[in-house]
Amino acid sequence: MADHIEYAIKRIREHEQISNPLTEDIRALFHMEYKVAKQIIPILKERMGIQIDEDEVGYIALHIHSAIEDEKVSQAMQVAQAVRECISQIEREIGRPIDVMSLAYNRLMNHIRYMAARAMKGEKLKVNMNDYMGIKFPNAFRIAEKVCSQVERNLKCKLYEVEIGYLAMHIERVADEELDEKETD
Repeated sequence: MADHIEYAIKRIREHEQISNPLTEDIRALFHMEYKVAKQIIPILKERMGIQIDEDEVGYIALHIHSAIEDEKVSQAMQVAQAVRECISQIEREIGRPIDVMSLAYNRLMNHIRYMAARAMKGEKLKVNMNDYMGIKFPNAFRIAEKVCSQVERNLKCKLYEVEIGYLAMHIERVADEELDEKETD
């Protein structure tokens, strides 16, 4: 992290800016780490006359998360990217954007985050909900199958099949919440 901050300061002084396309996802996924990373803004401003932007804060948050979880920054970045791609794919499949302020979105995002982490660690969920979800919510289950296949390709690791049912449950919750809100409008 210290190296990243040093290079960030150097880039800022040389008027080079790097973008972080996952800043918003990092802010949502690693909320506490992002809050801590933001504390560097006034410190660098006061001590060095440097103003860092939100993209740099996002990268620093990844470093903080990686230190806490004892994982590489690249792994945290992979998880954030996987979550972004999964949610985009789900939005395409259900035909509308998901309200990022909804509880269902938050649950979905966190589920995908932990699903990706389990896949990278080779961990398996204990309860299989696939039969129930496949029968009760076939569309959400079909979407979950597609999303899980995409996660496997992106992360280059195998997901256990039991992940499909749990993801389908969250997809159904998001789709159902969106419909409920439209009906009350």
